[in-house]
Amino acid sequence: MSGSSTPKSLSSDSWSERLAQRYQCIFSPALIHWFDAEIWQRHGCGEYCRAVDPTLLLSDAPEPIWPGLMSCDLIPLIGNTSGDWLCVRVDEDSKASEVVQWYHGGGDWIPWGRDIAQAIVFDGLIERISADSRRHAIPAIVPRSNEHEEQDDELLNWAFGHMPDGLVESLKTAGDSEQVAACLLNAQVSEVAIHCELILKALCHADVKSLQLAIGLDVESLGRNELTEWVFDISRIPEKHRQQIVSGKHAVELVEQNWDSAALHAKAVTLLAPQLAWGWDILGYCEERSGNTALAVDAYSKAARCSVFTDQSVRFNTHWATDDASKFSIERMRQLDESTIEKSEYLSTVSKAGNGDRRTAVTDYWKQRAVMHLAADEASEAYECSMAAGWDLGAGPITVYGEILELAHKTATQSGQRARAELAATHRRCLNDRYGI
Repeated sequence: MSGSSTPKSLSSDSWSERLAQRYQCIFSPALIHWFDAEIWQRHGCGEYCRAVDPTLLLSDAPEPIWPGLMSCDLIPLIGNTSGDWLCVRVDEDSKASEVVQWYHGGGDWIPWGRDIAQAIVFDGLIERISADSRRHAIPAIVPRSNEHEEQDDELLNWAFGHMPDGLVESLKTAGDSEQVAACLLNAQVSEVAIHCELILKALCHADVKSLQLAIGLDVESLGRNELTEWVFDISRIPEKHRQQIVSGKHAVELVEQNWDSAALHAKAVTLLAPQLAWGWDILGYCEERSGNTALAVDAYSKAARCSVFTDQSVRFNTHWATDDASKFSIERMRQLDESTIEKSEYLSTVSKAGNGDRRTAVTDYWKQRAVMHLAADEASEAYECSMAAGWDLGAGPITVYGEILELAHKTATQSGQRARAELAATHRRCLNDRYGI
């Protein structure tokens, strides 16, 4: 497999120019400044505080890349202390068009902003936004104790300099988490991540451990999926167990969920980032709860076409309905309209395969589609299929990613997506360097 492994010329002293040449990529003004002003050397107080030295990114096989686990359109920029990363994603026009949080525990990712400055602002303010909602994991560092420490955060202060006029002043007068979120949404900063937090606030008040404790001995007859289903939607709790939960020795208050608010934020996410499953999942379930079956199935069908790594299923408690089809959306379609699945080759492939064979079946499906698109001179579509082969349900074992990354490189090259081609080649070298594959 070809692919430039080193910059063609290192005559420039600019980090951004050398990296842009290395990855054949177009950086945003904030990212250019991040590298060239060496902001990456400054100290940050947020969870993501360990920036990658650009020297590492210039190497043939950068050590921070997790080949096979990270999709091959990502470049890691800042890590925390537990293996998670803020990564820049490269689009079809070879632009570094967004920054995503990538979670090493399952490979899930979620957009945190259009550039590195927005992601740092969100990281710096997340404790003010999500103080009473559930995070996907315990932060790797102790959160700042109060908002006054924001003034001492060198990374956050730099990022504020790249924000729209008026945002910093409006944040100073924001008194609660809702006002902080509103300030960022009004400024169009980290919108998807903010909507995610607001859905969590609207829905996620209970947890499985609390329900187990409240139910007591009777919990032995209940499966974890059943309890997770009740946490997801407390209206699904049978009356018998509801009384146990709210009135026993270890009673839990079942706070009313705001599904109307969740629907509004989910709808916004489907418009901002239709490639994310969780927006469609939540919207579909809101429609389902309202008795709008056709609208629910339509939303679920869109969610089903999104990568499982975009569903945030643990955070939203939708993983109670993923055992038999890997995706919440497909399981809900099974319950609402089985014919929708039968009419789709893809949905049938996912639905009919056994748990042990499903990833292989789906990977093969997408690889075959990629070959078909290449034969039809549709290289861009072939690239999307090659990415789905690796990161729709994930592929296993890790050895299969060698062929998948080579296919991604080939299809990106043929479609003229230079940055994506170089990144696929880079991830392929990382796979060989780390695993000998």
